[in-house]
Amino acid sequence: MRSILPLLMLPVSLAASAQEFDYDFSDDKTGTTIYYNVTSDEYPLEVAVANRDFNYNSYKGSVTVPDRVFKGGGLYDVTSVWENAFAYSDSLIEAVFPESVTAIDDGAFFGCRRLEKVSVPGNLKSIGNAVFYDCSSMETVTLPASLEQIGDDAFNGCSSLKSIYLHAAVPPRVSGSSIGKVKGVIYVPAGCRDAYMDSDIWKKYKIEEMAE
Repeated sequence: MRSILPLLMLPVSLAASAQEFDYDFSDDKTGTTIYYNVTSDEYPLEVAVANRDFNYNSYKGSVTVPDRVFKGGGLYDVTSVWENAFAYSDSLIEAVFPESVTAIDDGAFFGCRRLEKVSVPGNLKSIGNAVFYDCSSMETVTLPASLEQIGDDAFNGCSSLKSIYLHAAVPPRVSGSSIGKVKGVIYVPAGCRDAYMDSDIWKKYKIEEMAE
């Protein structure tokens, strides 16, 4: 997982001057132009959702990412979301990802203040640093049982967040000191609360078990 979080803390114009474009190709078959980077050009062919550039992300309303896209006659699986892919999309309300996505990288939704819902796949294994930083309209997040790692400050600035439904029986590793300031409740599978409370990081939060 690459990290460019230092750039996230700079004014957007400075980041843009350093790197105008950060994608290999685009596709609009779903009705929204989505940008991609090729991550494997040998079978299985794979791509990641990429950032258009640091000065412009045009995503609006609800965006659905397909599980596969064509490029040059090849059919590529969409397996990850790269850092800053949707960052600063002020009009983005919802993002829906396919089961093929296993990683959402650093700052993917950084500063998406109108974002209300992200439908994450059941095979998701990792969420990077500051993925939902300052997504102040999100009230609820549901994370799958497959999740193994959450990045530092992943939910920092999510001031409206009331609940996180975390279906992982084993507490995900946190790649920092916290997942951010979460005032709401983190719901975990029945019988798993003790495992979370034994963690130096997870015990900082209000942990309750889901109903069976």
